[in-house]
Amino acid sequence: MRTLKLAASLTAALAMQACGGPSTEEPSQLATSTAALTTAVSRGCTFTLTYKEVMPPFPPTYVPVITRQASSTCPWGAGSVELPGAYSVPRLSLAANDLGVAVGYTNRYSPSGSAGTWLELRHLAADTLSVVRSVTLVGQVNPRPTYVQGEVSILSDGTTLKVRGEKGGVLPGETGSGYYFVATFPNFFTSTTAPTIVALTAPEPTGEGTWSVSGALASARSSHTATLLNGTGDVLVVGGTTAEVFNPYGNVSTPAAAPLSERVRHTATAISSSQVLVAGGGLGTGPLTWLDSAEVYDQTTGTWTAVSPMTTPRGNHTATLLDSGKVLVVGGGSTSGETNTAELFDPATNTWSPAASSPTASASHTATLLYSGKVLVTGGNAYPAGALQSAREYDPATNTWTTLPSMNRARSNHAAVRLYSGKVLIAGGGQDQVEFYDPYSYLPWTLGATLYSGSQVISATMLYSGEVLLTHSNGDASLYDPSADAWMSAGALSAPLGGHATTLLHSGQVLVTGGYTSGTSVTTAQRYTR
Repeated sequence: MRTLKLAASLTAALAMQACGGPSTEEPSQLATSTAALTTAVSRGCTFTLTYKEVMPPFPPTYVPVITRQASSTCPWGAGSVELPGAYSVPRLSLAANDLGVAVGYTNRYSPSGSAGTWLELRHLAADTLSVVRSVTLVGQVNPRPTYVQGEVSILSDGTTLKVRGEKGGVLPGETGSGYYFVATFPNFFTSTTAPTIVALTAPEPTGEGTWSVSGALASARSSHTATLLNGTGDVLVVGGTTAEVFNPYGNVSTPAAAPLSERVRHTATAISSSQVLVAGGGLGTGPLTWLDSAEVYDQTTGTWTAVSPMTTPRGNHTATLLDSGKVLVVGGGSTSGETNTAELFDPATNTWSPAASSPTASASHTATLLYSGKVLVTGGNAYPAGALQSAREYDPATNTWTTLPSMNRARSNHAAVRLYSGKVLIAGGGQDQVEFYDPYSYLPWTLGATLYSGSQVISATMLYSGEVLLTHSNGDASLYDPSADAWMSAGALSAPLGGHATTLLHSGQVLVTGGYTSGTSVTTAQRYTR
């Protein structure tokens, strides 16, 4: 996928110079985004595809905009045209040759998403910017529309349009099955031939880096933890009533001794090269009973040891290894709702001690260790407020909390990762827009890109290179390059997977284990190689 540059000023300038584009007096409610930008050339003219966010009314609509730039090689000068808007950030794709311009963009037709997400394909004339041909790809499941998304390209014959993408359900004319498809439109610029759609059982190579399925877990699982054992490079996977150790060198998973307690939505923290602290979580298959129990797995003996219980039962909490070697546990769901309590585990004594309570009660928040040794806690959810914008910081040196300026967006079940610069990247949590926390700035929060399917981010893992791999529940993966402040596609997982876990291996690869698709947990172990 083409690199997505974060250049709002560039897009604003292009829009203003375009024929029919917004003027400087246009209301400030109209914001132009460059989260998705593609460029192609037809008959000497350069075409750029972007979108603009229009609000009010609420919810906002996202309008694709094709801009033709003025140049010495373009006979028609500058111009632009808008396509029908959608109720979600569109995934955009553009291809062109001397026969015309091909545009692809996703279109969520209803604010709730009940009508599904379609893939709109358009042939535009290079001279008039008028739509010559329109095609809509809609996936169906009994017979409800689901999602379809993809990228367009033109084959070497110059007349066949190729669309490669992901889908839910069945496309008209499809042969085979699977989450991934290739649709071809012979003579796309010169006829109305119906598409030939071939479904794939695995995605075609695309984006930066590669994905490969490498072995399988011993048990299907989701909402589990996967923790690197630094001494051996193995990964301890814990969830439900079982545990296993995955060897990434032989791609073999070996069942380990069963944990002392059944649990999901717990935390697992490496406290030494061979030991992992597992704390809290929920028990049961319906409404979960939150646990206060904690135990330590020791790979050298292959055994679990019960340690002192936490003061507060909790699940969907965070656990952060501090510079002192202690583990800070914050918040989570508890017996009477979300809690603001915090406590510290000391591996030297296997005991817990109270820490100062957070200013905000929350569950499903994030906690990130900063270079200063402080811990940034963001977002989460709490009844009845729902997702939170709040941010707070814990200082272990003084056992105190500081309330920080709020994030720009409310988030829950999101991802956060500290960059080499010391900034913290925040993504997901029901929001497509990314933001950054700068602990060295008086105004610490800045908005970043609007990332396609960003609202569905499951994990953020910083690679040794400093780039950040994001995995999404819809099967997409994205890569952020801080040096260029740019986003790229990182290809796709084996299938859409919610509830998976990611682990950075000693090799620099990222291991993704388990998850669920269509409501069923899987044993899949796959890895990303940059």
